[in-house]
Amino acid sequence: MISLPWATFQLPIHLVDYVVAHELAHGRVSGHGPDYWQLLGRALPECLRLKAELDELGRRV
Repeated sequence: MISLPWATFQLPIHLVDYVVAHELAHGRVSGHGPDYWQLLGRALPECLRLKAELDELGRRV
């Protein structure tokens, strides 16, 4: 099971998808090492672009 803060659902839907995929990947691989990013990239090929977009949004709010 994953738990997400309510603010997650205030994000644009494509970023909500990224956050959910990110957390689900942690069900298989802990941390953010190469195995983690490989798994997330297989599920969501644009994960690095989405991560950058989320990071930028976080800096602005």
